[in-house]
Amino acid sequence: MRIDVRELEVGPLKVAGEVPLEDLKIELSEIQVLDQVWVGLEAEKHAGEVRVRGRFTAEIQLPCARCLEPVRVPLAAEFDQFYHSHKDRRLTGEIELQENDTEIAFYFGDFIEVSDIIREQILLGLPMKPICREDCKGLCLYCGRNRNLDACNCHSLFVDPRFAQLLKMKDRMSS
Repeated sequence: MRIDVRELEVGPLKVAGEVPLEDLKIELSEIQVLDQVWVGLEAEKHAGEVRVRGRFTAEIQLPCARCLEPVRVPLAAEFDQFYHSHKDRRLTGEIELQENDTEIAFYFGDFIEVSDIIREQILLGLPMKPICREDCKGLCLYCGRNRNLDACNCHSLFVDPRFAQLLKMKDRMSS
């Protein structure tokens, strides 16, 4: 899905549809886009600047940060991005950034790739530590077993050697 900047000379452009998964090019192996990503956006051009505003929805699957089981995460976000043509800016050598430069993206040629916007928004919208449920017990530190599925007694079998002497004292005091 692309926005033809030449069409914006006539007036604002509204685009709605699905972004094909192969166009997103999300290369992180643990992130999986489950369904098509739906996008609705409006693009307009004012004085050489293109503004793209819109909304997208997607469903992502990530591993739980505690037990590594798959977690489905629905994403829905709005975006508002400004674009300048790379012809208007010198993009080689040393460039001093201005305050508003962090809010501007650049397009090459006559097209803006919508999939680039959506990929960026998906990565920004991912939870830092996705968990499958609030009471997730995670993996056993000793044997690696998923403690949500199986109970293990590894904790009682393995004693931190730094506390071995304290444990002996505790056993003597309790007997």
